[in-house]
Amino acid sequence: RFFTGHTAPVLSLSVSPKDDVFASAAADETMRTWDLRVPGCLGVLRFPGSGRRPAVSFDPEGLVLAAGVGGNQVKLFDLRFASKGPFATFSVPGEPRDFASICFNFDGKLMLVGTAQGAAVSIDAFKGTELQTFRGHANKMGLPLEACFSADGAQVMSGSEDGKIWRWRTHDASLVAAQAGHRGPVTSVKCNPTRQLVASAGEEVC
Repeated sequence: RFFTGHTAPVLSLSVSPKDDVFASAAADETMRTWDLRVPGCLGVLRFPGSGRRPAVSFDPEGLVLAAGVGGNQVKLFDLRFASKGPFATFSVPGEPRDFASICFNFDGKLMLVGTAQGAAVSIDAFKGTELQTFRGHANKMGLPLEACFSADGAQVMSGSEDGKIWRWRTHDASLVAAQAGHRGPVTSVKCNPTRQLVASAGEEVC
């Protein structure tokens, strides 16, 4: 089964943790919400003129949808009233970025943005203030490198162009030993929300 509607490559997907709804963001500068039980999309949100890579994510309760758009903005939508626009908009400090990923920690109090500019940034999900910036991983090629929280929220993990998964402590951005295994850039990292398991994907087959 195919879900059609975007007119350019889909760059980000997020599945609701509570029901059969998922969201997508694409290079056509739109975000769409879908229901697995319905053939067409439920709604379309447009972010014209940015030219930057977007990312989307549900919060742990499946009620809030976060969208990283425009190079330096995070918009929060109540999924029930998404057509009315965001109920909060935060600016991510620094130069405009391409969003590789956006996600919440286990209790929904923190957000984490992965980018293609050599940094991941944690944000207070209620106030929108920047908390920590996580740097050091290889990103000279400008690949979009996903970042995520560990299941307990104590660590931040990010892909890297050196074939490793880089890790930092969430509270102070201090480095933890990296995990090696890939032969090429690691662009996707996901943590199991209930178990101490990490999945990663890279540019080359291991």
